Amino acid sequence: MTYKKPSTPEEREAARAASQEITQDLIKRIDTRVKRLSEQLGAGASAELLTFMRFSARFHTYSLNNQLLIWMQAPEAAHVAGFHAWKDLGRKVRKGAKAVRVLAPLVVPDREAPPLLSGKPAQKVVGFKYMSVFADYDTEGDPIPTCSAWVVQGGDEGTRDLLRALSGAAPVPVEWQDGEGRGAHGWTDGGRIVLNRAKCALEPAHAVRVFFHEWAHVELHFQGQGKRPEELPDRATRELEADACAYVLSSFYGIEAAAQVSDYITGWGGDAQKLQGSLTRIQRAVSHILGTLEQRAQALPQAAA
Repeated sequence: MTYKKPSTPEEREAARAASQEITQDLIKRIDTRVKRLSEQLGAGASAELLTFMRFSARFHTYSLNNQLLIWMQAPEAAHVAGFHAWKDLGRKVRKGAKAVRVLAPLVVPDREAPPLLSGKPAQKVVGFKYMSVFADYDTEGDPIPTCSAWVVQGGDEGTRDLLRALSGAAPVPVEWQDGEGRGAHGWTDGGRIVLNRAKCALEPAHAVRVFFHEWAHVELHFQGQGKRPEELPDRATRELEADACAYVLSSFYGIEAAAQVSDYITGWGGDAQKLQGSLTRIQRAVSHILGTLEQRAQALPQAAA
């Protein structure tokens, strides 16, 4: 069926109403899924949230809401893009492909805010509209550009090499200490990351998880990152957020950590608002950390073919 652009005021109003209805339905689906996840955690079940967090690593540049929408509609997708974006990549969307609906912000100039450093007027989000993208498996054509992430291969030595490379990209110095007087596997004061040699050195995969846990704390929970004490969550939530970040980041590099985190994250159980707030912060932290690592990708060894 050929799309016909609305041409009369009545047709345009009907199209706006239909678009708003779809947008509101997408928002409702997000809220319903977050509530379901929190209820599952309250019952001690974490498998579905862990599945989503592994999935979210593929789409770390997307907002939490759009990560959830893509996951619900195309859980097997590795990439999504709009019709014309796929065309620019030398691929075409197959006939009959089902669109994946995501949310795009509606922005307008913010007349009350000072101009940006670039001199352009500030903007503010006043709502959302839906847009359609398509999963990679519903396209054909040129090969899809591959991610530069180094997926661990080669056992402990490969993992040690990965940790050394990742440590060089961290925003603060990374140190190994013997850990006398500290029971923690790692710690940070916001100005450095310390790994406990006795608890981490012999198990490289665990050291990577601890490293990412502490980097997440640096990113999320220190005033030096522009956060005031009253804006920080309680200590238990801070640990949940750091552990969840570590899980997503480790998964991105091919290190599985479900057994270490599955029971721990049930601490979000039963509170959908708290879970959604934490997942939003986790998404932003993961996106920033992976963005930092991608900028340094040329310094990282590449995975074996």
